[in-house]
Amino acid sequence: MESHMTAPAEEALNIEEEYSSMLRTQSNARFLFKKHQSKEEMEALLETPEDIITPVLHNILMRRRTTSDIERTIAEYFEASTEAIEICRQLLRDIKNTQSNYKSMDNFLASITDSTASTSASAPTALKSFPVTSNPFCTKNRSDFRQIHDKYSSILQNIRSSHKRVARKLKIVKAVKKLSRALLVVACGGAAAAAIGAASHLLFFGFLIGAAAAGILLPIALKKRIAAKARKEKRSSKTMSSLLRLQEQLDAAAKGTYVLGQDLDTVSSLVARLSDGIDRENAMARCCEERSGQRSSVMEMVNELRKSCSNSRRIAEELEEHVCLFLATIHKARILVIHEISKQI
Repeated sequence: MESHMTAPAEEALNIEEEYSSMLRTQSNARFLFKKHQSKEEMEALLETPEDIITPVLHNILMRRRTTSDIERTIAEYFEASTEAIEICRQLLRDIKNTQSNYKSMDNFLASITDSTASTSASAPTALKSFPVTSNPFCTKNRSDFRQIHDKYSSILQNIRSSHKRVARKLKIVKAVKKLSRALLVVACGGAAAAAIGAASHLLFFGFLIGAAAAGILLPIALKKRIAAKARKEKRSSKTMSSLLRLQEQLDAAAKGTYVLGQDLDTVSSLVARLSDGIDRENAMARCCEERSGQRSSVMEMVNELRKSCSNSRRIAEELEEHVCLFLATIHKARILVIHEISKQI
């Protein structure tokens, strides 16, 4: 963080440390290692509160004649998170299909072992029907991850830049407000001194022209000056309040974007590992078909397939857990930003 940022701003955007702390909490650890989600929980994760997000953004953007860079950045944040949700939805469908395929694979490998134990001729026959499956975690899927990750990185950079600009404005407004208060005190003191001085001179005229005329001759100009200072102080307070709300929005968006970027890296890495495993197993299956007449080679390959499938199933389960956590994090981050934006409505 730059030196010109205020201390609260530095604390607010210390998101790397907050993310590490979040990962160490027991509640998230329990969620991370939860093996199964109920149907209701899964459906709740897949629900997107677009009916809430759209009106909120519309109200904010329509309240002004022009859309600021900060507002556009917030809108981009919601668009990127929506894309991430769609990717997660597709991932969960692909994971379920993959897990179903591996259940069939277990039965297939068990049948090969049984048939090979009884007769060497039955194994090659069974291997010809080896369930070679398509890889749902293809190159396009990885490309989608790279694109959304690059978008998150760009948005986070924009949010941080906007946060710095807001912090600078806040620093200026605070300085102006402090100076304005000092000037107001001086003006009040001057008005009081002038009133006392004028009262001594007006005492004589009061005997001549009466109390009403004396009241008219009080230092009205100084009163107006004090009133003007008070109005300026009020405007300064409103500006500071608006900037603080904007800073809170940026804080929430920055934290959400950073966490989502980190979780996206984890999910992307697991997808790559699972995709490599499926490709490797399909290649091994084709090799088994080519060596269908070699009993020892077939059984050796079956053992390797069993190990590989077991490892891939474990990765698929881990990926499912991370995707569910990713979805929950997306929704939580979006709700926090919506909460901050709603304060302006």
